[in-house]
Amino acid sequence: MHDFLLYLAKGDMTDGEKEVASNLTMIYLFSILSMVVIYRLLFPVNKASPATDTASESSASDLPNVEQTVALIKHRRSIMPKSLNGEALNREEIETLLDAANWAPTHKNTEPWRYTVISGTEGLGEYLAWIDTWYQQHRDECEDKELETFSKKYPGMVQQWPEKVSHAIIIGMERDDSLPEWEEICAVAMSVQNLHLTVSAMPGVGGFWSSHTWCKRARDSKEMADYLGLGEGGRHLGAFLVGKVTGGNFKSKRSDWREKVQFRGDTTER
Repeated sequence: MHDFLLYLAKGDMTDGEKEVASNLTMIYLFSILSMVVIYRLLFPVNKASPATDTASESSASDLPNVEQTVALIKHRRSIMPKSLNGEALNREEIETLLDAANWAPTHKNTEPWRYTVISGTEGLGEYLAWIDTWYQQHRDECEDKELETFSKKYPGMVQQWPEKVSHAIIIGMERDDSLPEWEEICAVAMSVQNLHLTVSAMPGVGGFWSSHTWCKRARDSKEMADYLGLGEGGRHLGAFLVGKVTGGNFKSKRSDWREKVQFRGDTTER
Protein backbone atom coordinates (compact mmCIF):
# COMPACT_ATOMS: atom_id res chain seq x y z
CA MET A 1 0.00 0.00 0.00
CA HIS A 2 2.90 2.35 0.88
CA ASP A 3 4.58 1.77 -2.49
CA PHE A 4 1.28 2.29 -4.30
CA LEU A 5 0.66 5.63 -2.58
CA LEU A 6 4.20 6.79 -3.48
CA TYR A 7 3.56 5.78 -7.07
CA LEU A 8 0.35 7.87 -7.11
CA ALA A 9 2.19 10.82 -5.61
CA LYS A 10 4.81 10.84 -8.38
CA GLY A 11 2.13 11.34 -11.05
CA ASP A 12 3.80 8.99 -13.55
CA MET A 13 0.64 6.94 -14.23
CA THR A 14 -0.58 6.12 -17.68
CA ASP A 15 -3.98 7.32 -18.84
CA GLY A 16 -5.43 3.87 -18.18
CA GLU A 17 -4.02 3.80 -14.65
CA LYS A 18 -5.40 7.27 -13.95
CA GLU A 19 -8.87 6.17 -15.04
CA VAL A 20 -8.69 3.08 -12.81
CA ALA A 21 -7.53 5.19 -9.82
CA SER A 22 -10.34 7.68 -10.40
CA ASN A 23 -12.95 4.93 -10.56
CA LEU A 24 -11.62 3.28 -7.39
CA THR A 25 -11.70 6.62 -5.58
CA MET A 26 -15.38 7.17 -6.48
CA ILE A 27 -16.24 3.62 -5.41
CA TYR A 28 -14.57 4.14 -2.02
CA LEU A 29 -16.34 7.49 -1.49
CA PHE A 30 -19.75 6.02 -2.30
CA SER A 31 -19.04 3.04 -0.03
CA ILE A 32 -18.25 5.31 2.90
CA LEU A 33 -21.35 7.45 2.22
CA SER A 34 -23.54 4.33 2.11
CA MET A 35 -22.14 3.11 5.44
CA VAL A 36 -22.93 6.48 7.07
CA VAL A 37 -26.52 6.43 5.76
CA ILE A 38 -27.08 2.84 6.88
CA TYR A 39 -25.64 3.61 10.35
CA ARG A 40 -27.93 6.61 10.80
CA LEU A 41 -30.95 4.52 9.76
CA LEU A 42 -30.07 1.78 12.23
CA PHE A 43 -29.02 4.12 15.05
CA PRO A 44 -30.95 7.41 14.74
CA VAL A 45 -29.77 10.39 16.78
CA ASN A 46 -32.24 11.23 19.55
CA LYS A 47 -32.72 14.96 19.77
CA ALA A 48 -33.33 16.43 23.22
CA SER A 49 -37.00 17.25 23.88
CA PRO A 50 -38.33 20.18 25.97
CA ALA A 51 -39.26 17.69 28.69
CA THR A 52 -35.85 16.07 28.92
CA ASP A 53 -35.05 14.08 32.07
CA THR A 54 -31.50 15.40 32.30
CA ALA A 55 -30.19 18.86 33.00
CA SER A 56 -29.32 20.87 29.94
CA GLU A 57 -25.94 22.55 29.89
CA SER A 58 -26.73 26.24 29.85
CA SER A 59 -24.20 29.00 29.99
CA ALA A 60 -24.72 31.94 32.31
CA SER A 61 -25.73 34.05 29.31
CA ASP A 62 -28.73 31.74 28.71
CA LEU A 63 -30.17 32.41 32.16
CA PRO A 64 -32.32 35.37 33.26
CA ASN A 65 -30.48 37.98 35.29
CA VAL A 66 -31.30 38.77 38.91
CA GLU A 67 -33.72 41.57 38.06
CA GLN A 68 -35.64 39.37 35.60
CA THR A 69 -35.82 36.50 38.09
CA VAL A 70 -37.13 38.70 40.91
CA ALA A 71 -39.61 40.31 38.51
CA LEU A 72 -41.00 36.89 37.58
CA ILE A 73 -41.36 35.93 41.25
CA LYS A 74 -43.20 39.17 41.99
CA HIS A 75 -45.39 38.68 38.92
CA ARG A 76 -46.71 35.33 40.18
CA ARG A 77 -50.41 35.45 41.08
CA SER A 78 -53.06 32.98 42.22
CA ILE A 79 -55.70 33.21 39.49
CA MET A 80 -58.95 31.46 40.38
CA PRO A 81 -61.11 29.41 38.00
CA LYS A 82 -63.68 32.21 37.69
CA SER A 83 -61.01 34.27 35.87
CA LEU A 84 -60.16 31.51 33.38
CA ASN A 85 -61.85 31.43 29.96
CA GLY A 86 -62.10 27.70 29.27
CA GLU A 87 -59.47 27.57 26.52
CA ALA A 88 -57.17 24.57 26.77
CA LEU A 89 -53.42 24.46 27.06
CA ASN A 90 -51.77 22.11 24.59
CA ARG A 91 -49.82 18.98 25.51
CA GLU A 92 -46.43 20.66 25.00
CA GLU A 93 -47.33 23.47 27.43
CA ILE A 94 -48.46 20.98 30.08
CA GLU A 95 -45.30 18.92 29.67
CA THR A 96 -43.21 22.08 30.03
CA LEU A 97 -44.94 22.77 33.36
CA LEU A 98 -44.38 19.24 34.60
CA ASP A 99 -40.73 19.29 33.54
CA ALA A 100 -40.23 22.49 35.55
CA ALA A 101 -42.00 20.94 38.53
CA ASN A 102 -39.62 18.00 38.40
CA TRP A 103 -36.60 20.24 39.10
CA ALA A 104 -37.54 21.16 42.66
CA PRO A 105 -35.08 20.81 45.54
CA THR A 106 -35.38 17.43 47.24
CA HIS A 107 -33.55 16.06 50.27
CA LYS A 108 -31.62 12.86 49.43
CA ASN A 109 -33.12 13.05 45.91
CA THR A 110 -36.31 11.33 47.04
CA GLU A 111 -38.40 13.38 44.55
CA PRO A 112 -41.66 12.75 46.46
CA TRP A 113 -43.99 14.67 44.13
CA ARG A 114 -46.52 12.71 42.09
CA TYR A 115 -48.93 14.30 39.62
CA THR A 116 -52.15 13.12 38.04
CA VAL A 117 -53.21 15.34 35.14
CA ILE A 118 -56.95 15.60 34.52
CA SER A 119 -58.32 17.53 31.56
CA GLY A 120 -61.51 18.14 29.65
CA THR A 121 -65.06 18.72 30.78
CA GLU A 122 -65.72 15.01 31.22
CA GLY A 123 -62.49 14.29 33.10
CA LEU A 124 -62.90 17.20 35.51
CA GLY A 125 -66.55 16.31 36.05
CA GLU A 126 -65.64 12.71 36.87
CA TYR A 127 -63.06 13.81 39.42
CA LEU A 128 -65.53 16.07 41.22
CA ALA A 129 -68.23 13.39 41.04
CA TRP A 130 -65.84 10.91 42.70
CA ILE A 131 -65.43 13.31 45.64
CA ASP A 132 -69.19 13.79 45.92
CA THR A 133 -69.75 10.03 45.89
CA TRP A 134 -67.18 9.60 48.66
CA TYR A 135 -69.11 12.00 50.89
CA GLN A 136 -72.38 10.28 50.14
CA GLN A 137 -70.85 6.99 51.25
CA HIS A 138 -69.17 8.40 54.38
CA ARG A 139 -71.72 10.88 55.69
CA ASP A 140 -71.96 9.11 59.04
CA GLU A 141 -68.23 9.59 59.62
CA CYS A 142 -68.27 13.37 59.01
CA GLU A 143 -69.13 16.17 61.37
CA ASP A 144 -72.10 18.34 60.48
CA LYS A 145 -69.89 21.41 60.06
CA GLU A 146 -67.69 19.61 57.54
CA LEU A 147 -70.69 18.36 55.56
CA GLU A 148 -72.09 21.88 55.56
CA THR A 149 -68.82 23.30 54.19
CA PHE A 150 -68.71 20.67 51.46
CA SER A 151 -72.36 21.24 50.52
CA LYS A 152 -71.76 24.99 50.15
CA LYS A 153 -68.53 24.75 48.16
CA TYR A 154 -69.19 21.77 45.90
CA PRO A 155 -71.85 23.28 43.60
CA GLY A 156 -69.51 26.14 42.71
CA MET A 157 -66.76 23.70 41.82
CA VAL A 158 -69.09 21.69 39.58
CA GLN A 159 -70.23 24.85 37.84
CA GLN A 160 -66.81 26.42 37.26
CA TRP A 161 -64.16 23.73 36.93
CA PRO A 162 -65.40 21.79 33.88
CA GLU A 163 -66.29 25.02 32.10
CA LYS A 164 -63.32 27.22 32.99
CA VAL A 165 -60.32 25.03 33.85
CA SER A 166 -58.05 23.56 31.19
CA HIS A 167 -56.24 21.04 33.42
CA ALA A 168 -56.35 20.02 37.05
CA ILE A 169 -52.89 18.82 38.02
CA ILE A 170 -53.64 16.73 41.10
CA ILE A 171 -50.79 16.99 43.60
CA GLY A 172 -49.70 13.80 45.34
CA MET A 173 -46.82 12.75 47.53
CA GLU A 174 -45.11 9.42 48.04
CA ARG A 175 -42.76 9.93 50.96
CA ASP A 176 -39.56 8.24 51.96
CA ASP A 177 -40.00 6.99 55.53
CA SER A 178 -36.35 7.73 56.28
CA LEU A 179 -37.12 11.46 56.13
CA PRO A 180 -39.48 13.56 58.27
CA GLU A 181 -42.82 14.05 56.57
CA TRP A 182 -42.51 17.83 56.72
CA GLU A 183 -39.37 17.69 54.56
CA GLU A 184 -41.16 15.70 51.89
CA ILE A 185 -44.16 18.06 51.98
CA CYS A 186 -41.78 21.00 51.59
CA ALA A 187 -40.23 19.36 48.55
CA VAL A 188 -43.66 18.92 46.96
CA ALA A 189 -44.51 22.55 47.75
CA MET A 190 -41.30 23.67 46.03
CA SER A 191 -42.31 21.57 43.02
CA VAL A 192 -45.69 23.31 42.91
CA GLN A 193 -43.95 26.69 43.15
CA ASN A 194 -41.97 25.72 40.04
CA LEU A 195 -45.29 24.99 38.33
CA HIS A 196 -46.65 28.35 39.38
CA LEU A 197 -43.61 30.36 38.31
CA THR A 198 -43.57 28.66 34.91
CA VAL A 199 -47.27 29.41 34.45
CA SER A 200 -46.50 33.04 35.30
CA ALA A 201 -43.94 33.13 32.48
CA MET A 202 -46.50 31.89 29.94
CA PRO A 203 -48.45 34.75 28.33
CA GLY A 204 -52.20 34.45 28.86
CA VAL A 205 -51.96 31.52 31.30
CA GLY A 206 -52.93 31.48 34.97
CA GLY A 207 -53.52 29.07 37.81
CA PHE A 208 -53.59 28.47 41.53
CA TRP A 209 -53.04 25.78 44.13
CA SER A 210 -56.33 24.55 45.58
CA SER A 211 -55.54 22.90 48.92
CA HIS A 212 -58.95 21.15 48.86
CA THR A 213 -59.92 22.19 52.39
CA TRP A 214 -63.53 22.06 51.19
CA CYS A 215 -63.21 18.27 50.90
CA LYS A 216 -60.33 17.59 53.28
CA ARG A 217 -61.68 14.30 54.65
CA ALA A 218 -62.05 12.84 51.15
CA ARG A 219 -58.70 14.39 50.19
CA ASP A 220 -56.94 12.66 53.08
CA SER A 221 -58.69 9.31 52.72
CA LYS A 222 -57.03 6.04 51.74
CA GLU A 223 -59.65 5.70 49.01
CA MET A 224 -58.38 8.92 47.41
CA ALA A 225 -54.77 7.73 47.57
CA ASP A 226 -55.84 4.51 45.88
CA TYR A 227 -57.89 6.43 43.30
CA LEU A 228 -54.78 8.40 42.35
CA GLY A 229 -52.58 5.29 42.31
CA LEU A 230 -50.37 6.49 45.15
CA GLY A 231 -48.32 3.97 47.08
CA GLU A 232 -48.58 3.03 50.73
CA GLY A 233 -48.65 6.17 52.81
CA GLY A 234 -49.21 8.38 49.77
CA ARG A 235 -51.04 11.65 50.27
CA HIS A 236 -53.23 13.92 48.17
CA LEU A 237 -52.14 17.56 48.65
CA GLY A 238 -54.69 19.39 46.53
CA ALA A 239 -54.62 20.40 42.88
CA PHE A 240 -53.00 23.03 40.71
CA LEU A 241 -55.75 24.37 38.46
CA VAL A 242 -54.50 25.96 35.25
CA GLY A 243 -56.07 27.56 32.22
CA LYS A 244 -56.08 30.46 29.78
CA VAL A 245 -56.84 34.02 30.88
CA THR A 246 -58.28 36.83 28.79
CA GLY A 247 -57.11 40.24 29.98
CA GLY A 248 -57.27 41.11 33.64
CA ASN A 249 -54.92 42.97 35.94
CA PHE A 250 -54.29 40.72 38.90
CA LYS A 251 -52.83 42.71 41.79
CA SER A 252 -51.22 41.60 44.98
CA LYS A 253 -49.19 43.11 47.80
CA ARG A 254 -46.82 42.11 50.53
CA SER A 255 -45.79 43.91 53.69
CA ASP A 256 -42.18 45.07 53.86
CA TRP A 257 -39.78 42.12 54.06
CA ARG A 258 -37.80 43.99 56.71
CA GLU A 259 -40.66 43.45 59.14
CA LYS A 260 -40.10 39.68 58.91
CA VAL A 261 -36.32 39.49 58.98
CA GLN A 262 -33.72 39.88 61.69
CA PHE A 263 -29.96 39.96 61.21
CA ARG A 264 -27.56 38.59 63.78
CA GLY A 265 -23.81 38.74 63.97
CA ASP A 266 -21.77 41.27 62.06
CA THR A 267 -24.31 43.30 60.07
CA THR A 268 -21.87 46.00 59.04
CA GLU A 269 -22.33 46.91 55.41
CA ARG A 270 -19.37 45.87 53.30
